[in-house]
Amino acid sequence: MQKYRIAAVILGGLFLASPAMAQSTNLAYATGEPRSETIIFLQKGNVLPPSAAPMVSNAITAARAGKTVHLQGRTDQAEAVKQEMIRDGAPANAIVVAHEPVKALPKVDSVSDAASRTVAIKY
Repeated sequence: MQKYRIAAVILGGLFLASPAMAQSTNLAYATGEPRSETIIFLQKGNVLPPSAAPMVSNAITAARAGKTVHLQGRTDQAEAVKQEMIRDGAPANAIVVAHEPVKALPKVDSVSDAASRTVAIKY
C-alpha cells in the first residue's frame, strides 16, 4: 500500500509540474526585453533620412508609452538619433544610448561608409 502512495505522489507531482513549467515561460516576457528592433542608416553629417521617420516615430510612441528605447551605434550617430527623438517629444529619460566602438570596414564602393552610420533602435 505504501508503494501506491509514493507512486501517486510522484505522478501527481509530474502532472502539477507541467502547468508550473508553462507559467515559467511567461516570466521571460515580463523582463522588459526589447521586442522590436530596427536598424536605420544615417546620411552623411548624421542626418536622419526621410525613410527613417516612421521607424523613429514608432520608437517615440513607445517611449511616450513608458517603454525604454535603446539606441546602439557610434557615439555621434546614436546621440543624433536621441536628440531628434527628444525634439519630437520623446522623454529623454526613456532613451538609453549604448555606444559602439568604431569598427574599420574595408572600403568597397562606399558600402563601409554607409555601414558605419547605422543605429539600432530597440524597444
